[in-house]
Amino acid sequence: MKPFLFGPVLALGLVGGSAQAGSWECSFGGQKADGWLRGQVFLTDATETKPATVYDSLINSQHSGPIEARVSADNDQRTTFKWKLRDVHLRSGFAPRINYTLTRLKNGNDATLFAVAPGLDDFRNRGGGNVVFSAGGKCSER
Repeated sequence: MKPFLFGPVLALGLVGGSAQAGSWECSFGGQKADGWLRGQVFLTDATETKPATVYDSLINSQHSGPIEARVSADNDQRTTFKWKLRDVHLRSGFAPRINYTLTRLKNGNDATLFAVAPGLDDFRNRGGGNVVFSAGGKCSER
């Protein structure tokens, strides 16, 4: 797992924005290395001149680097990031689209990660219905 840790941190440092932007490493236990949710997600906050970014091993396999995330809430209690992946092929199946939401609570840095995958076709869901995945974890500042 160490090679994965170095790559995202370096990549976020290159695209992460100014010193005012916070960089976060969020860990979600119990996730599989080849699952729809990943055990580590790296984020950078948006600044006035740069968008927020998100990175994990699934994003790396699809885009070879961090992608833009939309900040849908940022207040005294939490920051919520949203992003989408399209045409995701894994060993276990195919998702035409996956909508991700990660919320980091500012008091204690607890985090929740949700993925909604409409039309998911994998070994658990052969009907192509709407599937929701979720995980709880923690974020730490990088």
